[in-house]
Parts: sequence; C-alpha cells; structure tokens
Amino acid sequence: MTIPEEKISEILNTSDIVDIVSESVILKKSGRNFFGLCPFHSEKSPSFSVNADKQIFHCFGCSAGGNALSFVMKYHGISFPEAVRMLARKYNIVLETELIDPARRKQVLVKESLFRLNKKVMILYAGFLSDSSQGGAARRYLERRGMTGDIIDEFYLGVAHDTWDDAVHFLKKEKVTRQIAANSGLILPRKQGNGYYDRFRNRIIFPIFDINMQVAGFGGRVMDDAMPKYMNSPETPVYSKSRILYGLHAAKQHCRQEGVVYIVEGYFDFLSLYQHGVKNTVASLGTALTQEHVRILKGYAAKMILVFDSDDAGIKAAKRSIQIFMQEAVDTRILVLPDKNDPDSFVMKHGKDSFLALAADAKTIMQFLLGLAMDTHGLSVEGRVRILDEMKQHLALIQDSALRSLYVRELSETLNIDERAVLEKVRDAVVQKNTKQSPLMADHPMDKEILVSDPRERQILSIMLNYPNLIPEVIEKDVLSCFYSKRFQAIAGKIIATKSVNEGFVTNVMAKIDDNRDQELIASLAMDDFSGNDDMAKTANVLMNRIIRIRKKNENILTTKIISAEKGCDANVTDLLRKKQLEIQQLHDSQQL
Repeated sequence: MTIPEEKISEILNTSDIVDIVSESVILKKSGRNFFGLCPFHSEKSPSFSVNADKQIFHCFGCSAGGNALSFVMKYHGISFPEAVRMLARKYNIVLETELIDPARRKQVLVKESLFRLNKKVMILYAGFLSDSSQGGAARRYLERRGMTGDIIDEFYLGVAHDTWDDAVHFLKKEKVTRQIAANSGLILPRKQGNGYYDRFRNRIIFPIFDINMQVAGFGGRVMDDAMPKYMNSPETPVYSKSRILYGLHAAKQHCRQEGVVYIVEGYFDFLSLYQHGVKNTVASLGTALTQEHVRILKGYAAKMILVFDSDDAGIKAAKRSIQIFMQEAVDTRILVLPDKNDPDSFVMKHGKDSFLALAADAKTIMQFLLGLAMDTHGLSVEGRVRILDEMKQHLALIQDSALRSLYVRELSETLNIDERAVLEKVRDAVVQKNTKQSPLMADHPMDKEILVSDPRERQILSIMLNYPNLIPEVIEKDVLSCFYSKRFQAIAGKIIATKSVNEGFVTNVMAKIDDNRDQELIASLAMDDFSGNDDMAKTANVLMNRIIRIRKKNENILTTKIISAEKGCDANVTDLLRKKQLEIQQLHDSQQL
C-alpha cells in the first residue's frame, strides 16, 4: 500500500526533526540552527545543520539534506514506506493507505514478515532455555559464564537444541512461506535437495536487535570446543552486519550520557561488561568494524575505546580497525587487556573499577601502533628506519595537520631521529596518498556566458522557498520559462503547487518531492540566509529581469546565426548551431547542485 500525500504532510508537520536527529547525532544549538558531526561523511568540525523552524537538515560538507523522513531513510538504510511507518508509530499517527506497485509492496511485506518471524523464533529459543527439562545444560553453561537471570531475560538469551529440525518444524507450524523461510537465514537447504535443516544447533542463541528494537538476526555460540565457535545469521533483507552492532539498542543512551563507547568483539564480552555496570558498550559481532559502524557510533559518543584480547588475534583485530577510525577523525583509544584476558574474563575477575582504571590509561592510536612497531623491529639503527617507514603511512592518514605535527615530534623523540627528517618522510607519504586518491579530472568546456544564469535560477528557487509571498510575482513574470535548467523548472513547479502558509511551507514542499537529490537541493536552498536583505521583493525582481534578458539575448544570437547559415545554404553550420542549442540545455540539466 502507498501512503497518501496528505498523510505524509501530517507526519512531517507533527514530527520534530531535532528530536529525531538527536536520537542519532549529538547536536548543539548555535544561533537559529543546531549543529553536529555529519553521520554521512567523515569530518572533525561540525558541518551538519538542523533547522527546527523549517524542519530540515543539511550538511555543508557532503550536501546531504532533506526532511525528517529523508534522514530516517538515509541513516537507517530503509525504504520510504518503512520510514513513514517508523515515524507514524513514534507520533501515534494512524496510516491510511492506497494500492501501490506490487514489486514494492512485496519488498515491504518480506521485511515485515521477517521481523515478525524473528520475534517468534526468539521467543521459541528463549522458551527452550527456560524449560526445566530441556534447557538445563544451557542454563548451567550460562551460570558458569557468570550470566545472571536478569541479563538472560533482558537480552532474551535462548538455546537451540542438538537437533536438525526444530526451526524447520516451527516454520511449518507457523505456515511460513518457502520464500520467507529461505530469506530468514534460520534454515539451510539439504545437499540432496530434499528439504531443509536448522542453521543453529546445540548453541546458546543471542537475538540481535537493530536500533529500533526489532529482532534483525541471531548469533549462536557452542557450549563445548566444537568449531566454528560462533555463528551468525547471514545477510538478509533485515540484517546487515555492516550496520548493526550488538547491544547498541540497550547501550545508546548510556553512551550518550558518558560521552564514550567501549567496543568489544564478542557477545559475552558485551554482556559481562553490561552486567557489571559498564553499559556504554557495544560488540562488533566478531566481524570487522565498518565505516557505517563508526559513523553510527559518532551519533552517540565523541570518544571510542577499542577493547581487545591481548592475544595475537586481538592485536590483529585492533590493527584492522584502526584505519577506519583515523579516516573518520574520531578520538579513539586502544585498550589491550593484560595477562591474556578478554573483557569478559577481566571484568569477572577484577570488577568494574579495575576495568575503568585501565581504560583511563588506554593508548592513543599512534602510541599503540608505535609500541607494536618497536616490539616488531627493535631499536637498532635498521629497526628505527623500518619503524619510521611503517609509521609514516599511519601518520599520513591523519587529516588534522596540527595533530599530525604533534605525533611527528613524539615519533622523532622516541626514535631519536631529527624531526625534519621524520616530517619529510611523512610529507612524502601524504603527497603519495593524495595523488592516489585524487586523480586529475578531465576538463569539460563550459559556456560561461550561458552558465552565469544558473546561480540566479538557484537564487529564485531559494527566494520562493523562504518567501512564498513572492511566488505570485514569479508566476506573473513567467521567469520559469526562461530557466535553462529543466530540473529547476520542475522543482519550481512543485513549489508553486504547494499551498502557501506561514508555517510549514518548506515541509509541505518536501512532501511533494520523491527524488533524494532534489530533497538535498531544497534543504540547501531553504538554509540560505537573507537576513541582511531589507527589500527581498526588489532583489527578486532584479534577479528575474536579469534571467529573462540573458535567455532572450542568447537565443537571439543563436537564432540569428542559424538564419544566416540557412540563407547561405550551409547545412553543416546549421546542424552545428542546433546541436549547440541542445548542448546548452543538456549542460544545465546535468548540473549537480
């Protein structure tokens, strides 16, 4: 089903974009807007702006922008209908729907069916664990691991029996379709092709919740030495391992309160820390941390501490993750626990206070990497040269030149190498990196005389959004017919078609826009500041007159040349001039603004 336009407008006018964005981005008020670090690209200084009056967001760094629905879609990676339903539930708005495209409806229904199914399966596995006759061995295992009943209940831990068809029978009982069963990841086809068998067998089951408290997938851990030790759901329409972090649904408010998040690897690492009061913790589900993970966490904490086992595997995991954190310009520390401990065993033995004391002295990324390099190469002359060659690559990734300079000095003092020599090596690495990342773009010839009109067309759109009372003058002058940009013409048409009201005008315009790129443009235009202009009507009139003159002038020139070519029977020149007219139009239509 599709959602009527008036219902979308109701959701946008009822919702509060500051409230919605604040759930995922740390915002601070500055003037009329709120600012924070953009969750959609790497940055160290806040360029992500939210305007409460116009109910829009816009990033001045990457140009992402839109309304509350746009943000929810982009941040959570969900479809438009899913975003509408999410906000409708949040603000208790009843949706009335109409028939829509069958393919789109099918996608929505598959996701909804999977969420419902996962919740039922979670209850099934939790029931197995609580059953006195069936879950005894699993409960004793969890007790040995120090898990309390409260933690087991809060995170809905369960158990999968050592059988091949519990989930298969359950899906049949629930009359789950073959497609949903296959998409769920709970069962696998038999090699002989005669049916299915359970993915999770003889394992403790950990339901994996997404940020909206829906069961997206499952993880399973064996209770003996069998391999593989851990097993997770495969990628499904509702489970994406590159975006979901275990425990974030429960930890997000604690992360925001503390301003720091501890990142561990395993389920029990998370549960033990959480149980001991270190609730600002998430787990990476045993997979490599991704850029999406880091950007999501930036919405909850400014500082991140990676907590890894002190064995070789833990050290390697830490090194793999570091580059992402450096690229995202996050204040990151590395905590390697002593005596071959993992977070689970350490906090069980020594408690919360000892863990926090160690965390307070966690190493910076550069201190950690330098320590590893020194352990590997030693401090002989040859060893120090190798250390410098290794460290220069890491230092080149640091975007903040002042911070990079401080690390260069620290490295120089540690290795007893002249600071200028270290700086030269690092500069070479920076140049090499930038050369690889920024290949020269081919020049495209542009007609500057024609393109000079584009900024004015953009300004007219901005005035229409910010001063809807001037729209009648835009219509009267028929300036839109003189726009070179068909895209701008179409957007202006939707602005004109929107009911003019003092409040919520931009919001209502947004409700008419389906294209993400156009929504980003409108958000950018609506953020324009005209506070220094005392006579907006006069400004608009000057702009419109200039657009009309430029269009007429250039069309007259081209028309004259075409007529002259036709009189001279020069078919080639005529053809070239007509192509020129077409190129000018295409050039404006393709502008990425």
